[in-house]
Amino acid sequence: MSYPSFSSAEFERRNRLASELMKANDLQALVLFGNSGMNRHNQANVFWLSNYLDWHHAYLVFPLHGEPTLFNSLINHVPNARLISVIPDTRWGTYDPATEIAAQLKKSGISRGRVGLVGVNATFDMGMPYQHFASLCASLPEIEWADVTRDFARLRFIKSEEEFAWLQIAAEYTDATVAALEAEVKPGMTEHNLIGIIEAAYRGRGGQPHLSYLRSMPMDAPTACVPSQNVTDRVIQRGDVIIMEISASYWGYSGQIQRPIAVGQDPTPEWQRLFDIGVQAFERICAVMKPGSNEGDVIRASALIGEAGYRIYDDLIHGFGVDIQPPLIDQHCVKYWSAVLNPALSTDESSAIPAGRQILKDMAVVVQPNPITSDERMGLQVGGLTRICDHGAVSLQHFPLKFVVARG
Repeated sequence: MSYPSFSSAEFERRNRLASELMKANDLQALVLFGNSGMNRHNQANVFWLSNYLDWHHAYLVFPLHGEPTLFNSLINHVPNARLISVIPDTRWGTYDPATEIAAQLKKSGISRGRVGLVGVNATFDMGMPYQHFASLCASLPEIEWADVTRDFARLRFIKSEEEFAWLQIAAEYTDATVAALEAEVKPGMTEHNLIGIIEAAYRGRGGQPHLSYLRSMPMDAPTACVPSQNVTDRVIQRGDVIIMEISASYWGYSGQIQRPIAVGQDPTPEWQRLFDIGVQAFERICAVMKPGSNEGDVIRASALIGEAGYRIYDDLIHGFGVDIQPPLIDQHCVKYWSAVLNPALSTDESSAIPAGRQILKDMAVVVQPNPITSDERMGLQVGGLTRICDHGAVSLQHFPLKFVVARG
């Protein structure tokens, strides 16, 4: 019996990057925190160094000198955690993990100086619980705590070949979900049945759930511009459209795919036009996302959505790889489209398109144009997970870029 794990060389690479981060910031150790949010993907930082995805919360004490310690959340999870974790010292963190962390730091000879804290996500200021931090401060009053969550996340931006191998497996899982929906969806099912089809497509192959967002509605009476995170018992009818965003994971690494499905008939002209614009935007964005390009280039490439009379609601692109990462462009990019479409009329500095973050080779990026109508009653997503290569973003999803029609 074995669990998925990367090679020793891959973990040595990661440990080296973590050590270089500590040296550059004069840190004696890192204390990393993760929780079970988003189907355990909030464990990304702990997972990256330990291979372990806790079902509740976990802490990893990672000293610059000496051996790391992984504290998992529940005592009955320890035997399984020890089988999975690459950290030899894997143990229960008790109901007072801050006390255990402080004791371990002291045991490593760390009771003063600087220690780095790595939380869940710097964008959302998500870190360890306040009570745990207050206890650490009280136990180690001479420690200077430094939040390096954003710096640590940068270590994970560029994916290794081993990581892309896992991402490719996950992309195949998500491809399978759309293929199963195309073959099995029929009138009379509920949205709950669709979730059953989605998860059955990859669960038996070793996949794990990440997210399954969808919304069904009549094509001739649309009611939504983005998929819903919570499904209902609505009964699927002939003439419906199903919009979706699906991710399935191979041990934490996820693919992601977006395709609309028409039920029992071809899409109406209005829906087909929306989809065609989404495909054009997807292809232009992928073409421009080369190493050295930037988020501003992506915004320019997406302006055709505005030219067609649509806008977007969800993110246009976002980095991926266990959790959401930069580059990330959200719906605020819409305000810059006028500068692309009518440059002579765009003299206000506020309309100038910022360069934003640079696109780097071997980033994993979800490209997901979401053209919607101005009344927000109609919209869809088109796209999937890509790899940034020398000549653009190459899709890891192999399911055809088509408006799916479920004939069942």
